[in-house]
Amino acid sequence: MLDQEKFFNTYKVREAFEDSGLSWDTLEKIYEDYTRRLPEMKKIADRLQDEISKVIDFHVHSIHNRCKDPEHLIEKIIRKVGVEKRQKYKNINERNYLRIVRDLIGIRILILSKEEWRTVHDFLLKVDEDSRYDMHMAEMPRAYIRYGDRDIFNYTIHKEYTDKGYRSQHYIFKYGNYYFEVQVRTIAEEVYAEFDHYVKYPYRENNHFLKRYTSVVAELLNSVDEIISTCFQFGEAGWHDIEKYFAQDSYSDLQRMSKEPHKREEEQIPRANDGVIDAQSYMNRMILRKG
Repeated sequence: MLDQEKFFNTYKVREAFEDSGLSWDTLEKIYEDYTRRLPEMKKIADRLQDEISKVIDFHVHSIHNRCKDPEHLIEKIIRKVGVEKRQKYKNINERNYLRIVRDLIGIRILILSKEEWRTVHDFLLKVDEDSRYDMHMAEMPRAYIRYGDRDIFNYTIHKEYTDKGYRSQHYIFKYGNYYFEVQVRTIAEEVYAEFDHYVKYPYRENNHFLKRYTSVVAELLNSVDEIISTCFQFGEAGWHDIEKYFAQDSYSDLQRMSKEPHKREEEQIPRANDGVIDAQSYMNRMILRKG
């Protein structure tokens, strides 16, 4: 049984609950039913990961699975109804929540470069169409991207734009009596998602300075993704001839940089007494001075 006061103190959703019109008794019934089902669902998650790993015929970085924590399920329901006013969740109860909340089981496929997404996308479409697998796509796939991002998706997937830093592609499948979600993202996008989940989401998401810091992290990691994509797009011939791209660049002298590294001037950034970068001072200079 959920301790109501402890739950509200942990997840900061008291006001959202009061605005939602939800019954605490109903939420407790959902919690108890899901907790009872959780061991079975964890076995299903392991089975799904194993099946996908066996049939995937191209390289990905890794495949993982997870089942949503019971308290996080209740917190999500409260936010969906009380904050986001999602009609889909309005009449949720212990008899229908498995049809409404479709990410209780999650499979995460991590890739190295953004462009590898298309191979995974085509693979998931084939799985959906293959009668040998008891998994079928239940919703339109979605790509969550940030305004201003390079569009690698064109018209192959529905895009949802956001001003937040979260980037990922989501696919909802049905497997037997359960739904599960496949998330496809790069390693850099995974770093941001984990960072955002533990540092900001959802209990401090209205903190102005934390938003600014996490936004910078999101763009730095997106830059990492873009550099990785560029490296792959160069190919062997491109790297062989790379010096010609910098021939007229007054800021780059590759020969000098490689032969005389000891003469390179180091960027002046704040340092602590032991010579280690003073990260706090550096971040304050780079971020807090912005409007």
